[in-house]
Amino acid sequence: METGKKVVEFNEKTVDSALRRTPELSRHFDPDIRKELETRLFRNIESHSWHNSYDQEMRELSAITAGDVQLLEKSWNEFKMGEVGQMADDPLQNQKTNAIVVITTASRAAIQGGLSPEISFTLSDIYMSRVEKVTVPSDAMKLARDAEYLYTCLVLEQKQSRISIDSSGNERIYSCKDYVFRHLHEKISVYDIAEALDLNPDYLSTLFKKTEGISLTTYILNNKITLARNLLIYSNYTYSEIANYLGFSSQSHLGERFKLVTGYTLKEYRTLFQMKDFMD
Repeated sequence: METGKKVVEFNEKTVDSALRRTPELSRHFDPDIRKELETRLFRNIESHSWHNSYDQEMRELSAITAGDVQLLEKSWNEFKMGEVGQMADDPLQNQKTNAIVVITTASRAAIQGGLSPEISFTLSDIYMSRVEKVTVPSDAMKLARDAEYLYTCLVLEQKQSRISIDSSGNERIYSCKDYVFRHLHEKISVYDIAEALDLNPDYLSTLFKKTEGISLTTYILNNKITLARNLLIYSNYTYSEIANYLGFSSQSHLGERFKLVTGYTLKEYRTLFQMKDFMD
């Protein structure tokens, strides 16, 4: 590389001028980072060592957003394990950091695809905590790939389970769904949601039905029943405890609604699907 030639075009005069106009910016400007950026880029050029392409990463994230498992697997085949970011000198820590980055971006892509932010963030917490516990570098990226796969499947389930006109651009519907998710353990009424969102209840009901293809009350019930299914499969809570937790007036009330939606009684569902780990 020619002496004095920079890999990244950077005008020190422009930066100096900006810092003089706004002195508080100096807290965020570290010239050593600029120097390291130049050094690393030049080293990569000399060694022909590159990160995976931005296009490959976008295809990977697009697959998650679309809930497209085949596209996700295809994008993985383009990925070269040796060409990821070098963020730590220790190989294990480097792979852990890379895995956390992958999980974080996957969680955002899943939200963009329609997955509830709370579900997405909670799942990322689970995978990140597991990444921190690995002792073999390759296990970290395997967990990241597992996370991407599960996110893609959850987005696909979300898309398949709703009869919906695209609501991604409707902030009111997004806020409505978020409210429902955060209050599943309570009795939820259309009036409560409308009041929280500063909307007319009739307007909200009409907007939701028009956008989602089902009534808001049906959406609330479906989400409560989905959570009830999970509790029956993955916990040993009694039927009355589940009913109370989900805001139903009684176990029989939950049982009636549950059978209406699933076709099973609470006992039948638990007997058929409960994970063995929770039966001991």
